[in-house]
Amino acid sequence: MTQPQSHPDLVRLMEAGIAGGVFPGGTLLVRVRGKTMHLSCHGRRSLEPPGEPVDAHTCFDLASLTKVLATAPLVLLSIQRGHLALDEPVRRALEDYTGPGRDTITVRMLLDHSSGLPAWRPYYEAVRANGGEAWLATVEGQEMVRRLVAAETPEAQPGTRALYSDLNFILLDWILERVHDRPTDLLFAEWLARPLELGSLFFVDLKSPAGTARAREGRAFAATERCPWRRRTMIGEVHDDNTYAMGGVSGQAGLFGTIQDVAALADAWLGALLSSEGFFEQRLVRQFWQRSDLPGSTRALGFDTPSPRASQAGGLFGPRTVGHLGFTGTSLWIDPDRELIVILLTNRIHPTRQNEAIKQFRPVLHERVAQLWG
Repeated sequence: MTQPQSHPDLVRLMEAGIAGGVFPGGTLLVRVRGKTMHLSCHGRRSLEPPGEPVDAHTCFDLASLTKVLATAPLVLLSIQRGHLALDEPVRRALEDYTGPGRDTITVRMLLDHSSGLPAWRPYYEAVRANGGEAWLATVEGQEMVRRLVAAETPEAQPGTRALYSDLNFILLDWILERVHDRPTDLLFAEWLARPLELGSLFFVDLKSPAGTARAREGRAFAATERCPWRRRTMIGEVHDDNTYAMGGVSGQAGLFGTIQDVAALADAWLGALLSSEGFFEQRLVRQFWQRSDLPGSTRALGFDTPSPRASQAGGLFGPRTVGHLGFTGTSLWIDPDRELIVILLTNRIHPTRQNEAIKQFRPVLHERVAQLWG
């Protein structure tokens, strides 16, 4: 089997990222018109404890890439199969989701972050305060976080403001579970991982010791933070605080995977946009990739688009580009005009989330990619 090429400029940039402490380990993949033009692996899976070198089989905590690799495609398929509609109110699936401001929130508003809900809340602290350590990563923790999200009053009138919010995707996860009567990780495995043969794109369900063991068996993980409140380095368990409290599976975070399986799912998105014979329905992908018309918004449905100024995607990708970032140091950008996919997976928060050097690194990397395959 022919090995993908590695472009020396990109290898140098990635190695400079390792040497400069941007991240301890990372892997970069570039695909153009369905062909892998660059694949390289760098650094180590962990520093504390000392880990093996990163390779193409290393599983990364994908953080908020979960939103566009799991939640958004599951919502799209639910619409495609007639189970959901973009403009139906949340309360149709979640009957108790009523009250001031909530009645008018729709599935579309959750996807494009125009629900008016706050950006984030430390729900895991409430779980710890009410149930102690015993409630963390349990069904009780999941139920409590969902109740707290459902009780939030929108800070702005729904549909009038775009504010990126994890709460939107906690609700989408709950909607999917309610509509299909099965948790998101099982739905993901059935609807996406199996038909697309994504054997290394998965959730780690911490609520089930047996499920956790199965998910980790035979896999190597990049470490994330040495968490101050969990008092250990996170390896093979979700870093995101609220998702951890919920048991490792939610709509905003929790997905793990290798770079090649991330690329395969990105291929499915792009292929469906370019062809009516794709895995997803073409007209729906076009809707999902259309930037919101709300003033100042860079959001599409699930996806982000490059900001006009100081974008983490750099300034050279095409106007129809969509993508997303992940807190752990992951990113995905898809430029349909170039038929270009760029995936960067790192563990920049190892050993601490205070390391934000990647904010300067990513735009430089992405602009070099755009120059090489412009």
